[in-house]
Amino acid sequence: MANLLYPASTGHYTDDKYVSLVEPNLFSGNVFVPGLTFTDKYQTGPAGQIFVHKPGIGTVTPTAPGADFADSIVQDSLITIALDKQFNRSRKMYKATAESVSYESAAVELETALLEVREAWNKQAVASLIGETSILKDTNILTVCATDGSDIYDTIVNSRKTLRDEKAHPNTLIVSPSTYSKLLKAPEFQRSVVTDDSVIRDAYVGRIAGLNVYEYETLNAAAANGATIGGITWVAADDELEYIIYDSDAFSIVTSVEVVRIVDEPSRFAGTLAQVQIVSGFKLTNPSRALIKIHDASAS
Repeated sequence: MANLLYPASTGHYTDDKYVSLVEPNLFSGNVFVPGLTFTDKYQTGPAGQIFVHKPGIGTVTPTAPGADFADSIVQDSLITIALDKQFNRSRKMYKATAESVSYESAAVELETALLEVREAWNKQAVASLIGETSILKDTNILTVCATDGSDIYDTIVNSRKTLRDEKAHPNTLIVSPSTYSKLLKAPEFQRSVVTDDSVIRDAYVGRIAGLNVYEYETLNAAAANGATIGGITWVAADDELEYIIYDSDAFSIVTSVEVVRIVDEPSRFAGTLAQVQIVSGFKLTNPSRALIKIHDASAS
């Protein structure tokens, strides 16, 4: 780039100067937070997969007073949480480059690697949540909620009722930016207040119908083209995922490996590697405790 003249054409050349700050990149919010939007209660240490017992349920009917117990064996079942998703990122920085810039290149590279992995990890969490074949879905798949927000509250309440009819206790609502824009127009929506936790503030935006609302920019993109979502074959260009309602205790994420490090490369080149690695397992342990609202364009 040519040096600048000031005044233009007739003045003096100015010196170039690089600032010691860097312009941040844009990433989706960190919507999955333990204890808020998922549970990590089954995290027990290093493992390839985790088995969770689920007791069977029998039926109890009243008898006349004085009746003896009727013994029965109710078989349980096993839920498998496979730690089968690994997220790797290694960012290369030459020593000559690092010593030629005024900002802390290693710290910036490591922070960016963390954000890249976090973005992929959150997106996979949504994909695992909505990809469970038995997940419930709102029956209205022909149309999306009105852009003026006039029907968004009733739609969410009806979805919540579907879960309550299954005896679930939903507490979490993850919405797309499109759905959030409609919520903002609904008088029933209570916007979030300032919180001390910046991680929560990244995605938490308020409450409606007794549900904590989280906006997630990549919600719709987490539904892969050609995948089976809510019983339909997903067409990414046409279909829309409006929101997910679920009981956060029914969505488990277990992590067995976390690596965050700066490595001085000893032999291949002169420089450093900013490396991040996470191995996790994602599981909706009870599909009757989660529901998705989708628009199937082919059914319209």
